[in-house]
Amino acid sequence: MEDFLLIEMPAFKPQYKKWIKYGYNNPIEKSNLKDALEESTGGYCMYCYSRIRVDHKLFAHLEHAIEKNNSNKLIECIPNMGLSCAVCNQTFKRIGERKRKIPQNTIEKYEKSSKCSVKCRKQCTVSCKALRELQKNYSDMPDAEIILQPMGVKGNDSNQMLALAYNVLNMEFEPARNTYIYSGREIQFIEKHIKRFQLNDPRYRSRQLFEFIKNVIDYNGKIPKYEYNNWVVKLFCEKISGKSQEEILKICMSIYVIVFPKM
Repeated sequence: MEDFLLIEMPAFKPQYKKWIKYGYNNPIEKSNLKDALEESTGGYCMYCYSRIRVDHKLFAHLEHAIEKNNSNKLIECIPNMGLSCAVCNQTFKRIGERKRKIPQNTIEKYEKSSKCSVKCRKQCTVSCKALRELQKNYSDMPDAEIILQPMGVKGNDSNQMLALAYNVLNMEFEPARNTYIYSGREIQFIEKHIKRFQLNDPRYRSRQLFEFIKNVIDYNGKIPKYEYNNWVVKLFCEKISGKSQEEILKICMSIYVIVFPKM
């Protein structure tokens, strides 16, 4: 039973093809980049995990992990771009953006170390050393406790990826302490990320897993076939797939009786 009570949120790892051009300003390259990022997310926002494709329409923004106004080199930097819903991109991530303006000397160091050229752009799909160093400096700034996507962020103390897990019984996100050993400072970083994107806020947190579990019970242990509106549901569904109908019903009923009073 324990295996179904904690869902580890995997990292997003886009697969870029050498023969396809990706970019931000060129419409065709931008469409190619969105396609690659959407494939890596399964059609979900990289920050809040909500579905970003509805009725064959993509409701998502290309989002610069480190804000592009810091350097012209970041505008077309493919590893610095993720895919998010409009709310995460235009509202939650922008909180404290002015505090995250990178100092000019740090930008000059990045631009000098980076081998990319604004005039003659390389097809860079892997984070270079200069970008990784800039990301580290960025994450140390005030109000920059953000697990940037799709690069991800490593903790300064543990040097492990900062990741989330979803606690099924609490229906809440939390630091992935079962997988990684984090310092207190790193746990605080992850918790601030969760708070920034309102993942556990009663006004915004998803009820999709709870509704899915109710549907499974209503279907007497059969997994309903529909597009899940949150990535957590898809991951949970993958965990219980392969179990018998009776086992699935038992798992979902055990969770439901504990969670229902909290919802």
